[in-house]
Amino acid sequence: MLGGVSNQEVFARSRTFKTNLTVTDVGKAVAMTGNNEVGLGTDGATFVGVLGRVEKDGTCRVECFGNVKASYSGAVAVGQRVVVDGTGKVKPAGTAVNGRGFVSVVDSTATTVEIEL
Repeated sequence: MLGGVSNQEVFARSRTFKTNLTVTDVGKAVAMTGNNEVGLGTDGATFVGVLGRVEKDGTCRVECFGNVKASYSGAVAVGQRVVVDGTGKVKPAGTAVNGRGFVSVVDSTATTVEIEL
């Protein structure tokens, strides 16, 4: 990836972060794990977005604005805010204040949700 990791593209659909995730993690829900760094996070951590691409240099692109699709765990309903579950999925935020976005579509057959960020 050309250039460094910075906060310059904050309103683009996707942003560049550092990561230790691999291409096998593309499509998973991620959380902040360090300065401008994302990973699967811990259960209940704030949902940043969906891992879209991983580069050889340890950077990645995360879809973190607009409408994103992610796998879910637990009982998710339309209108709920979500957090990560630490395994690459989102789950309902419940009473947690760090929930992000809102669920606009639940596909229980595919166990995916669409989230407006």
